[in-house]
Amino acid sequence: MALTLYGSQGSRSPLVNWAANELDLSLTMGDLSKNPHPFKQIPCLTDDNDVVVFESGAILNYLQLKADEKNAKKSAAITSWISWANASLDPICFLETPDGKV
Repeated sequence: MALTLYGSQGSRSPLVNWAANELDLSLTMGDLSKNPHPFKQIPCLTDDNDVVVFESGAILNYLQLKADEKNAKKSAAITSWISWANASLDPICFLETPDGKV
């Protein structure tokens, strides 16, 4: 199944790229003008156009499920790291400028 990520380096998309790499899932970057997010925000992920997932935390959880749906112990460990990364890496990866931009 093809995973397509609509995002940019200035968003939380790099977290999705990192997770996909760790989970050995291939991602294709999508054309932002065709972003299926209901409000055109990023990141947004599609899976063969049957699934649309938005919000970085939801995307990270979806990737984890996609990588290993049958191993509960491994899934628990991965979910813990996803939650940690989504909460803890924000201040490191996304520095806010004095005018409030990332």
